[in-house]
Amino acid sequence: MPVQEKFQFISDSLSLNLVNTEENRRGKRHDLLETDQQVYSWLEHMFSVQVIHAEQFSQNNPDPFTQESMSDLKELRGLLRKGFENIADGQQVDEHWIHSLEKYIHNAPFTFAIKENKLLPIPCGPYLNALLSLIAYDALELLTHGKLAALHRCSNPKCLWMFMDVTGKRKWCSMKICGNRMKAARHKDRS
Repeated sequence: MPVQEKFQFISDSLSLNLVNTEENRRGKRHDLLETDQQVYSWLEHMFSVQVIHAEQFSQNNPDPFTQESMSDLKELRGLLRKGFENIADGQQVDEHWIHSLEKYIHNAPFTFAIKENKLLPIPCGPYLNALLSLIAYDALELLTHGKLAALHRCSNPKCLWMFMDVTGKRKWCSMKICGNRMKAARHKDRS
């Protein structure tokens, strides 16, 4: 039976949180979304930290995550990872990347509602399409608002995670996770 994953929250971005559902464990890439239960747990976590809201899915009942729908989610995650890594490495945004994200939105276009003085996008379409549309919208919103200029890879070369930092001082995805590990490793090397 798969281990119940504890998801970390290092960004208020839905798309970046999806990308950070892969990690390096003992030198191997580990997928935190291998089962439908892990996907539901991740979604529950995104709801609990208010990255997504119940109102965005009020017209859609969650469909069971099939192998095909999980494959679609992972395909989007791979697309986002490639684009985010290129941006974090200082490369220009690929137009194909933008158009690919726009296709996800086309499958579940939006209406909007105001919640707590913020405009909330509400996708129209089946649950999976709505979820993928929200994730793609989030990535494009980061791009159009210039927020991806603050996107960085973790300084731990073994870490796959990325994070936003507007201060220019942050090096780690998380001090708890990578910062302390790397500091302990440097201290051990000096001893």
